[in-house]
This record gives sequence, structure tokens and C-alpha cells, in this order.
Amino acid sequence: MRSRRIIVRFLLTVATTVGTLLGVAGQAAPAAAATKSTVVIGDLCSCTGPEASTISQTTATMQAWASWVNSHGGLAGHPVKLVVQDDNYSPVQAIAAANTLIDSDHVIAIFDNSDEDPSWGPVAQKADVPVLGGQETDSGWQNADFYPAGASFNYTGPVGDIVAKKAGVKKEADLYCVEVTICAPTKQGVTLAAHYGIKFVYTSGIGFAAPNYSAECLAAKQAGATAMSVGDASSVVDKVVENCAAQGYTPLELSSDGTVAIAWLDIPGMNGNIDTQSDLPWFVHNSATKDMYAALAKYAKGVTTGQNFGEVVLQSWSDGALLQAAVATAKPSGALTSAVIKKGLYALPSGETLGGLAPPLHFVKGKPANNSCFFVMGVKHKKFVELNGGKTICAPLVKAGTLPSS
Repeated sequence: MRSRRIIVRFLLTVATTVGTLLGVAGQAAPAAAATKSTVVIGDLCSCTGPEASTISQTTATMQAWASWVNSHGGLAGHPVKLVVQDDNYSPVQAIAAANTLIDSDHVIAIFDNSDEDPSWGPVAQKADVPVLGGQETDSGWQNADFYPAGASFNYTGPVGDIVAKKAGVKKEADLYCVEVTICAPTKQGVTLAAHYGIKFVYTSGIGFAAPNYSAECLAAKQAGATAMSVGDASSVVDKVVENCAAQGYTPLELSSDGTVAIAWLDIPGMNGNIDTQSDLPWFVHNSATKDMYAALAKYAKGVTTGQNFGEVVLQSWSDGALLQAAVATAKPSGALTSAVIKKGLYALPSGETLGGLAPPLHFVKGKPANNSCFFVMGVKHKKFVELNGGKTICAPLVKAGTLPSS
């Protein structure tokens, strides 16, 4: 799952080009040999466990990214070594993994593909090691050491509500995973939804291993919910929708980010669904995604053919592109260090989009990320489609590190 990257708390299943930056979003410069010292980048993931059907794609994606970067001159001439650590959805293992990456592997940056980042985030922050990612976790908008290459999670609900309202939703059901704390809905989420004229008429926690979800489907139907959001792993969302359809209940499916997967196209109940995405939808083939698809075709062919192929792949690739952009902007003349990467991140122009992979980004030293714009997509007649003309929808900005209010 990807936390409520898999998720949607209360939301719906809905360019400034870098130009000369090396290897970013289809703008790769001619390859040059990577002749300098090797730099180590960590990838901390929740790749095994009950909610891992979505996140499991990220490891192969980041390995393909590293191979692609190395075949195009490395990071400012430095070959990249990627070290993967799996936290197995355990806070204790997550902290140990972060310490290993920092103290033993001497990483200069960490990619966040973990749902346990609240536990290990402070470890990276104390060591002053930047974390690339966190689009779908609370750490991404609460911890100033996290740099999400997309919209920050605190705006997921508000933008989801805005899009749901545009779709005419007034009564919604929310099913959420019980295995991960971040899945649970919040009082503020309910208040925000009400602000946009949406009432949650049924909410229920669901277990990953449940034999079926027919009871929840019937309860939501009886409550009058015309739309449903399921905050869980892609495989669970599939099962819920199929169980509801078997009960004659086909609400508008609303979701976001990593919960969306290619398997949805074969599920009739998904037709018409709407999703918000913190980055460009992964199925888009254009100049922004050219390098990603080329790298996956060469180094990780199984990713694009898997049933869980979805947005987390592009999000992970975007995190790598952000790291490349930061290094290129910093223009290091000596060693490539964590400090150099942070310098480059703060020096990126306000509104940076990584060649179109991301909504407008901006990072301020000492302040958490505060990016409020999302892409919108959906399913129509067994095809993924861009909605809103391919343009982003933004929520009103609030003070960095704080939740939007009603």
C-alpha cells in the first residue's frame, strides 16, 4: 500500500522544464563516463508485509533509475550505488534500517518508499541526510528533512474533496486499512469534507486478510453512499469493488496515488472512477516520462507488465529525478555530499516541475514541504484517462507544516 498512498482518507480516487539537467524527465544530456568516486543512495521501503502489494514495485524502479543514471554519466560524474533496506512494516526494523544506511553504508540521501517513515525520519534528520519522497506520508509535510517530488500529503484530502464536489458527490463511504495507523480517517477530514458539502455516511476499518467485504458494501449501500473511497492496498481495493458489485452496489470509486493500479481496468465497477495523483499519472507517455519508460524497458521489464503497475512507479522515478535536478543545480566541484544535495534542493527555481513529472515544487530551508497541486485521472471504458485537461487542481495554500482548515 503506500500508506494512504494507497489511500485516500477522505478523498477520491482521482512546466517548467529542467532543460539542461542531466537525465531528468526526458531531458538527458549526452552520456559521459562516470569517473569520480561512487556515491551511495539508500532506498528504505515497506516492501514486504500485509500492505506491500503496491510498494513492492518501487525497488525495481529505483534500481532501474540507478542503472539509467550510471549509463548516462552518474550524478555529476559520480557512479551511484543503491542500497535497499526493507522495514517489513515494523517501526523497530525501520529505525534499525535507517541507522544501517547512515552509519554503515554512509548514504548521502535516502529514497522514502516506507510507510514507517515517522519512526525513522528523525534518524535521518539528526544525521542531516536528505530524504527524497514522502508524497503520501505525514513525514513529507511535517519533517523539514523530507523533500517530496510532488504534492504534499496534507493537501490530499482537500483536493480530493474539491474534485469529489465537482463530481456531484454528497454522501460518501470510507473504508480504511486497520494494519497501518495513517489509514484511519481524522476528525479534521470529516470537517473538511463537510465544508465542501460532502458527508461521510459510513466509515469502517477493514482487514487485509478478510475473506470478503460484502458486509461493509451492504452497510455503505444502506447508508445511502453514492461514492466510496478505499484506503488500502491495490489488491484489497480490487476485492472490495468486486464484492460490492456482487451485492448490486456500484458507487463512484474515489481514490488517490499509489492505490491505483493497472488491474483496475478489468474490473467493471471501476468504470468512471476518479483519482487524484501527487505527480503526473504514470500511464502518460510524453517527453516527461520518456526516460522512465526507456529505463524500465531496459532494466526492469517486469514492472510495466505487472498487475500492480501504477502511480508509485512514477512517484519513485520522480524522487530520483528530483535528486538529479538538485545535484545539477548545485554544480558540485568537489565531493558529492548530503549538504550539496540540500543546497541544490533549496536553489531549485520556485515552480520546478522536473520537466513535467511533478506539479510546481518549492523547498525552503528549515521548513517542511508545502506543495498543494494534484493531477486528476480516472478510468473510462477500460482505459486510464487524464482529467481536467491534464492540468493540476490546487487547494488553498496554508502555512508550511500545518494542515488545511475548513
